[in-house]
Amino acid sequence: MSKYLTFRWVFLLAISLVLLPISETGAVENIYVSPGESIQAAVDNASHGDIIIVEPGEYNESIQIDQDNLTIISDSKVPSDTVISAENADSNVFKVVASNVTISGFSIVDSKCGIYLSSVQNCIINNNNISGNKIGICLFKSENNTLYNNLVYSNTNCGIRSLTSSGNTIYSNYFNNTNNARDDKFNVWNLTSGNCWSDYTGKDEDGDGIGDMAYVVNRRTKSMDYRPLMAFVPQPPILPKAIFTSNVTIGYAPLTVEFTELSKNASSHLWSLGNLSLSNTSDFLHTFTDEGDYTVTLTVTNENGSDSTSMTINVLKAPDPSVPILPEAKFITNVTEGYVPLTVQFFDTSKNAASLCWNFGDGKSSYCPDPIHTFCCPGNYTVWLTARNDNGSSTTGIVITVLKPINQSIAEDNDPEGIEDQGLGRRNIGKRIDGVLNRENLDSAGDFILSFTGTRSAAELALLVEQEIFRTADLIKDLTADSVPEIELRDISMRELFLGFLGIALVLSIFRRKRK
Repeated sequence: MSKYLTFRWVFLLAISLVLLPISETGAVENIYVSPGESIQAAVDNASHGDIIIVEPGEYNESIQIDQDNLTIISDSKVPSDTVISAENADSNVFKVVASNVTISGFSIVDSKCGIYLSSVQNCIINNNNISGNKIGICLFKSENNTLYNNLVYSNTNCGIRSLTSSGNTIYSNYFNNTNNARDDKFNVWNLTSGNCWSDYTGKDEDGDGIGDMAYVVNRRTKSMDYRPLMAFVPQPPILPKAIFTSNVTIGYAPLTVEFTELSKNASSHLWSLGNLSLSNTSDFLHTFTDEGDYTVTLTVTNENGSDSTSMTINVLKAPDPSVPILPEAKFITNVTEGYVPLTVQFFDTSKNAASLCWNFGDGKSSYCPDPIHTFCCPGNYTVWLTARNDNGSSTTGIVITVLKPINQSIAEDNDPEGIEDQGLGRRNIGKRIDGVLNRENLDSAGDFILSFTGTRSAAELALLVEQEIFRTADLIKDLTADSVPEIELRDISMRELFLGFLGIALVLSIFRRKRK
């Protein structure tokens, strides 16, 4: 067992030693250089993968790059804004002896060689103005480098010279020098387009902007530009765009946030939290242990420039577990007033609620978070929302005003004669019913009932009484049908009227019977 534990600890120690250098150098850093400061000093202090951003101005120094995977770019991306001249005419502006180096966005002047690549691979030289040097660009024992979108002109010895270098791709550049190009190996001088050569003598018969015959750099080595440009049109640089999202932006400490990178045209990433560099990976998780507002910034770069975007993460103080968290009832509505029938959408915005109960003030309720309710009658309805959790409840309310239909209001407000006619109709009904229920008719009804009380059976008496009731109902209906609207007739309880009439007739008949 002891041997197993010893081996385990040795294994973990070895892993930690392997990972330690990665954690120290894994974060990419942006290093800014201002006029009066040294670009060489920034290069010397840079680490693998860092980005050196040179602000506009004039710089006079000779720079040697011996750190792999560095990016040196101008801040403005406009070459004329950032001018670098060599310390003297016999030195180079940039001497690159490391691979995977990018140089972009400078005016490079007054040197022995503007950019000198020595025994390097996979470097990118683009968007530079290189002029007034003996040699604009020189490649020595270098392979698989890419040079494009550069203006190389007015260099006294040669615009571009390739010595013992092959497999390099050189396209979309402008050359106007005493000698434009020299090449003793095979290199590729065109992709979809070639270069624009000041000494090209070919023609463009089909008018596609590309010369009809190849430009010869070195026929013996087959270094040929098969698609020479008739006019130089610089390709616009493709700049990166920093984009990212997070699963949350607010919460209680400790708060773990997942960040997802969605950037475009980016070759490297740098996440930063204040002064703390977090990661150079695409996506990552981070836990904020203390409360506060944290600004998370993502910076992305490629050979043409960089871009940054930020997001604020609000970390709240963790609640005291000894203090109960009570619910807070809140809601909003799409409308608070309208005509009947009024349909209202309710939206719950409560906090710390485990359950909800809505009371709409019209006898209806709901337990849905965002209910839709229709009020069918005019009036003012107080709607209450009650939010509950294990620690208590909270209630809030709002008044919904439901108005009468517009057409009904107009009829009531603008037709007083109709109302008067309805009142007259009611009075006419009363008069006609009084005419039916006068003393003579009551005595007649009494005689009718009395004539059957002693000579008829109960069943026969009940049948005849029922027939007499319906006959009387038909009489009153005829009297009232042409006096008031049908809606008023429905308001009269004919059954109660007839029963009252029958009761009076029965009392009279009994009274008369006793007198006899």
